[in-house]
Order: sequence, then C-alpha cells, then structure tokens
Amino acid sequence: MDYIEYNRVGKVLNMIASPYHDQLKRQRQAKGEALTAQELLDWLEALEEDYQAGKITLMQHLLFLLTLHVGDRKSETYGLQWRHIDLKTNSLFIIQSLSKSKQLKDTKGHKFTQLTIPEELVSEIAEWKAQQAEELAQIGIEQTSEQFVFTYTDFRGHMNVPLHSDYLNYRIKSIHHRHPELAKLHPHKLRHTFGTLAREGGASLEDISEALTHSDLATTKIYVNTPDIISTKVHEMFVNRLKKERTKKRQIR
Repeated sequence: MDYIEYNRVGKVLNMIASPYHDQLKRQRQAKGEALTAQELLDWLEALEEDYQAGKITLMQHLLFLLTLHVGDRKSETYGLQWRHIDLKTNSLFIIQSLSKSKQLKDTKGHKFTQLTIPEELVSEIAEWKAQQAEELAQIGIEQTSEQFVFTYTDFRGHMNVPLHSDYLNYRIKSIHHRHPELAKLHPHKLRHTFGTLAREGGASLEDISEALTHSDLATTKIYVNTPDIISTKVHEMFVNRLKKERTKKRQIR
C-alpha cells in the first residue's frame, strides 16, 4: 500500500470511528457533570466557612449562591443589572448575558425569563444592594437601575468593572484550594447540579427544561414578546433534595 492509499484508508477509518469517539466523549461529559447532594452540601459548608472567615466577600458569596439557586448560565448572572431585580415582588428577570468581551447580548435562545427570587437569597440580595450603594458612593458613583449587580476591581485598578468571564471560575478554584477534599466544580456544573437534584427531589423533566430555558418551543418563543413565567416548584424540589441530604447527614453524625 503506497503512502497516498494509506492516507485515504486512515481518513476513512477516522470517519467511521468518529461517531463512536463522539459518543464516548458525550458519556464522559455527562458523567460527573453534576455534584451529588452530599458533594454540594460539602461545597456550601466550605463556602459558608470561608465567608464567615472573611476569605470571600458578600458579593462573591451571593454570586455563587444566586448562580446555583437560579440555575442560570454564569454569563446571565454576570449580565444582571438592578433593573432586573424587584425586591418588592421578589422577582428576577433574565433577559441578557455578558459576553467574554464584556458586551451585553441576548440570552441563549433570545429568551425573556421571569423567576421568583429564592427565599434564601432575598435578604442577602437586599444587603448586597445596600452595601454596593455605599461602596460606589465612596468613589463618587450613584447606584442606578443600570448598575451591574456584580462588578469588581481589575488588576489595573479600574473599579466597578463588569465581571471577567472567568471571575466565578477563579473564586471556585480559590475555595477548592483551601478545601482540597471537595469534589471538582466549575460554574456550569452548578447548573447541571441544580437540574439533577431538582429531578431527584421530584421535579418533572418538563418543569426542569422550562426552568433551565431548554424548552422545545424556544424557536417560537423568540418571536413572542412576553416572559416565560417560571414557577417556584423546580427550585422547591431542588431545596427539598438538599434538606433530605442534610437530615441524613445529621443522623449519621
């Protein structure tokens, strides 16, 4: 077999093997794409320990919890402005995301989603809003409805900058560095964990699909200028699953 023919055979074999390799890759990605309830509880305990010890800020604490409890993409959390949060009705609107170049863009699927803020986070969001207003006032900035909920000071010293795309990744890595016994975690894994534990807690796949904006009617809804109203039951199932694990953990202790 000459070189040219050998190359042709190799390409054909690669094409045949490709679907199999793709399937294995998908299986590897699916496996471990969600924390177990116990692994998540361990992370939440470490998060709380670091927060109480002053190793992470109120904003960083809230950023982690909001991304987890809402089940959104980190870019959508980064894109939140105060106009998207109504503490009078405990409503949160996800209508945009922040790109890697720190530009605002539509959410994936161009969706407009309204959620009820998880009860666990209402007071913390209010506390952070007040604290941020004070911090901004100190540098001569008024907190308006257009103000990003989450910002940081970059390495050049620029203040009130929209979050870097890997900001939450770095915070998670720093927590893991202090608590190496924790399971591996990255921001998108929080989203998978939310959906998986909600399912284990009793939520239907349809409700989870809607809560994660994975609806089959996505194409149609792009053209409908009304929000998808998300019920609280998916979040409640997620919380119920964690409560069961906490009870189990206390009984073991």
